[in-house]
Amino acid sequence: MGGRPLVYDLTRTFVGPLFATPRGVDRVDFLLARHFSQDSRRNFFGILPTPWGMRIYEADRVQRGLARLEELWAETTEPADDLAYQNLVRALAGRGSNPRRRPRNTVGGLRKGRRMASLIAATGFSFGRPAITSIPENAIYLNVGQYTIAIPLLMAWLDRRRDVRSALMLHDTIPLYEPELVSQNSARTHVTMVRSVARYGAGLIVTTAHARETILRALAAEGRSGIRTLSVALPLAETFDSAAKPDPLLKNIPYFVVCGAVEPRKNHLLLLNVWRLLCESPEPAPHLLVVGSPGWRGQPILNEMLRCPKTRGKIHHVAGLSTQAMKSLIAGSLGLLSPTRAEGFGLPIIEALHLGAPVVASDIPAHREVAGDTATLLDPNDGPAWRSAISALNSDQSRRRTPRPATVASRERAEFVNAIDEFLDAI
Repeated sequence: MGGRPLVYDLTRTFVGPLFATPRGVDRVDFLLARHFSQDSRRNFFGILPTPWGMRIYEADRVQRGLARLEELWAETTEPADDLAYQNLVRALAGRGSNPRRRPRNTVGGLRKGRRMASLIAATGFSFGRPAITSIPENAIYLNVGQYTIAIPLLMAWLDRRRDVRSALMLHDTIPLYEPELVSQNSARTHVTMVRSVARYGAGLIVTTAHARETILRALAAEGRSGIRTLSVALPLAETFDSAAKPDPLLKNIPYFVVCGAVEPRKNHLLLLNVWRLLCESPEPAPHLLVVGSPGWRGQPILNEMLRCPKTRGKIHHVAGLSTQAMKSLIAGSLGLLSPTRAEGFGLPIIEALHLGAPVVASDIPAHREVAGDTATLLDPNDGPAWRSAISALNSDQSRRRTPRPATVASRERAEFVNAIDEFLDAI
């Protein structure tokens, strides 16, 4: 039985070459775009905003673009070939970095242009077809990337195609209810996204029950109620289908990992304060690996962490790691730390638990849902409790959990895709 025609918003994947590596939501967006573009059950089209309006593109062109994007992100790059990872390992092992082999963790303007040009070349330049007149009747419009939802002009085509049913994903409402943790622009953007869902959404996709509750509350404030909603946990990327291999050079080097953008919401300075105290202790302090790029107001935080005299040589920063390199780091660590003050989901926690690494995370609703009693959950303001938990893991370095079978990630990914697929037909 064939499904209804599907129009998939490719805006997030199209701008993927502008970033050296993808975030968790980028991988999920990529996963669904690839799945549905290869699904023979549906008549598939990708949709993009262009200077000549919203245009649609056929499945084969979309597939070529996705294949090129995967190459640009280097998702399958092994740790031995990841220069950022290799320099980090050399620094931890006391060997210094290789000055002749500098990683390219950021994408400068010229390189961004080249990467975008290579993506367009891989797909073959095309003006596409106008969305309003070319999308089949009674199609479904799916948007999990959120970019377009934040720009009313790019959603306006739906006013002229009332037969098209929209399934839209919102990840959280942090900027609405905790605006002090984000930029003013982010808060304004989220208001716009909620209004777009209220106006156009036939279905809402969320990642946790907590997100569902807060988003429905925001929609009610906009006069929208009764929207059909799917709450489904985000899956792990395909690279988690294989076992992780801790780096032998780091075997006897104790370290913890904190992942994600460096910004006030992530609460990195709590860890800096903990590490100051650990470095004052007579016991050798473990290393802390800060993995992620600076976000809003993040550079001053990162500077403070890296320049602190008391923790010099114990706190390290790296960005742009391949997923395979990240797996290796987490698998060989004493644990993943996530003291964030607010979160919509918490994918790094799921990744760490999958790999068997202990997790110490903030006691917030999203983390209770995704981790439950499999992680140590602490008040993100309770520095002594964090120091105690980290010290305990450092003194007993055998507290690793058993990694989940690699097949689990594949099964959960299939269940995620199937849940989305069934939801689309239900709306």
